[in-house]
Amino acid sequence: MHRFLCLPLLSMLYSPVLCAQSWTKHTITEGGHCNTALAIPINHDQRLDVIASFAGKVSLFLAPDWEQEIVLHRFAQPGAGCIHSTSLDVDGDGDMDWAGSLAGDHPFWLENPGWPTAAMGAWAARPMDEAITGVHCLLSADLDQDGQMEVIINNFEPAKGIANSIAWLKIPKEPRTARHWERHVFAPANAPGGNHYMGLADIDGDGWMEIGVGAKGQPFAHGNWFAYWQHPGQGLRTQPYQSWTKQMIAEDQIGATAVIGLDANQDGKTDWVAARGHGKGIVWFENPTWQSHPIDETILSPHSLTTADYNQDGLPDLASCGYTSQWVRLYEARGDGTFAVHQLDSGQESYDLRSVDMDGDGDVDLLNAGRATGNVLWYENPLIK
Repeated sequence: MHRFLCLPLLSMLYSPVLCAQSWTKHTITEGGHCNTALAIPINHDQRLDVIASFAGKVSLFLAPDWEQEIVLHRFAQPGAGCIHSTSLDVDGDGDMDWAGSLAGDHPFWLENPGWPTAAMGAWAARPMDEAITGVHCLLSADLDQDGQMEVIINNFEPAKGIANSIAWLKIPKEPRTARHWERHVFAPANAPGGNHYMGLADIDGDGWMEIGVGAKGQPFAHGNWFAYWQHPGQGLRTQPYQSWTKQMIAEDQIGATAVIGLDANQDGKTDWVAARGHGKGIVWFENPTWQSHPIDETILSPHSLTTADYNQDGLPDLASCGYTSQWVRLYEARGDGTFAVHQLDSGQESYDLRSVDMDGDGDVDLLNAGRATGNVLWYENPLIK
């Protein structure tokens, strides 16, 4: 493990709560280029375990020592890895399953056989949708509020599958034998330009979650924008094919990638925070005019973006890692729409950064899939000891 001082940038406000102590960096694996990692409970020991995809496989690492790599699934391509992943209880047996997709391939899910069988590897791989291609985001949510999670998923390939579209997939009645899930396209051919990581937020205050997304542009045409699709409301339960309304947040956003919802200025309205993960900078857009406000204008390729109340002051903070700048940064909310910027680490890449309580001590840590730095690691929040 390594300890890093959380250093405030000179132009920003110092925060004694977040920065008086160091965040500890714990390495889970250094097995190769990894674009996605998530934490879920596998062995029911009150600690979160980690599933990551890299080097032609999907692997499980058990907390807290991470010593044994348990291979759950192998791909035909030796060096391949999934671009993104999510977890949900697909088969309703009470444990969490895993879903992901290779870049350029179709989404699939791995059935968790339950503990202790789960530690023996070889989770059964089952299809989700054999038309959707080149998936760059899978997001679990109960969109129709029926008590069952769905998967929001994009089609990254503009000439294959459901081109330039985004859909939500409903779990079929017999997921172990079904060849495909129930697909509902909410962004029908109107999300061009390399649509990327998605976020959920109730923007209009009606109790239903909108879906935000960024489109990176190059090498795709008609990108460089952030937008969201407005939820059609309660009718989605009985008419899942209802149309969603596209609302543009901002255009001319070079390298637009990730978007998440939070109340940045504490005015009671949910705003959008967005990262230009194939460009530069993090910004927030104020509800309802979508006026832009900079958060970090210097970070390069902040492909990952996550939010939590890291210092437990009641305000939503942010964290990101720029894979070109190789900075891991935490953005501490002041409550007025400004954020104090703290550098947690350098020389570290990321494609997928998640806010989770990794050690079960009551504060929120960071789990990082380290992309080309060839590692998966987590940063321990020093707030509670």
